[in-house]
Amino acid sequence: MIISSFIFLFIKDKESFKLITITVILMDILLVLICGFIANKINFSEKVIKFKAESKFKNLIYSISLILGYILIKCLIIYILSKISYFSLLNHYESFFINLYLKHEKFLGYVIIFLQIIIIGPILEEILFRGILLKSLLNKYYEKPFKSIIYSSVVFAAIHMNLIQSITAFLGAFILGIIYYYTRSIKTCIFIHIINNFLAVVRIPTNSLIAVIYLILGVYLINIGYRNLINKNEKNVD
Repeated sequence: MIISSFIFLFIKDKESFKLITITVILMDILLVLICGFIANKINFSEKVIKFKAESKFKNLIYSISLILGYILIKCLIIYILSKISYFSLLNHYESFFINLYLKHEKFLGYVIIFLQIIIIGPILEEILFRGILLKSLLNKYYEKPFKSIIYSSVVFAAIHMNLIQSITAFLGAFILGIIYYYTRSIKTCIFIHIINNFLAVVRIPTNSLIAVIYLILGVYLINIGYRNLINKNEKNVD
């Protein structure tokens, strides 16, 4: 999204906007296909612990609980940091780039936002960071899976090039890393990532009282999701 946003910064007319839009979307689709091909070529080492899922549906529910808890905690973090002038300025960073999409043609701009942030972004990032990077790290550090999850989360956070986003992206990547490790399902991670990005676009109300509620509910949802996802799967080691 960042690279394409800089490209849109230099567009002066609608025709160029449409041409660049088509090019960017095609490039994104090509990247998804290339990364998907590479991810399929990487297999888990026999040394990596294998889990036999008791129920894919239950794993999905636990994963949704984890991501919803994370989203509430993320709202709290952004609310606290937004009270600091420096971080408040950084918080407008993504809004600036989103406005670039809407500058020349609103309908097409919304289509790009939907495709890149809610659809293509999650697919590409999950294949790249969970399907390729995390899987490779788990093969290397098979005795320390959480080390692999942390490493991949740091890389994921670094590419966001925004301090606020990097903090929340690290936490989100850590959650997705746990989900991937225990479910071994890239499809589940993509679906969960889509939920996260969709709710990130929606304006969620926050004030001091609501922030406290978010904290309590967020911790509760993460605890429920994490505890069940781990316990149910660790009892079914292959």
